[in-house]
Amino acid sequence: MSAGWEFDELTTRMALSIGFVAVASLGAAALYIRKDVPPACTSDWSLNRVAEILRDDFHLDSVLINNVRTVSGGFFSHSHDCSAEVAEVRGSVDASDMSWRGLRYRIVHQDAAQSATVTVELAGQVPLAPEAPSFWTRLLAQF
Repeated sequence: MSAGWEFDELTTRMALSIGFVAVASLGAAALYIRKDVPPACTSDWSLNRVAEILRDDFHLDSVLINNVRTVSGGFFSHSHDCSAEVAEVRGSVDASDMSWRGLRYRIVHQDAAQSATVTVELAGQVPLAPEAPSFWTRLLAQF
């Protein structure tokens, strides 16, 4: 009776060991594949680079960036397309009274030796917080 119990315990230990090695290998493979992926749209590096480009190329100082979204580009993608709204900060002006513009930017990782590159496009005027359609409007739109 005790030999069967020892065999079951050995089998359990072997299965757990094999499972641990398999999970660790998958994690290492995912990290290896992900190492050349550009930063996310909401990362500090990306937003700082966008602010630098807005300052240098579009002459916008002290900007607020709102409603940052990833338009395309997944976890393993080599590029991310992003959108947001941007406004230049002016003294004692409420955010809702600022002139908000649409912003599209793309983050691309081209080569392992280089860091990611960011390109920025400014669009026209947009409202600060567009009014979301009601639940019923969205539901009826499906039919």
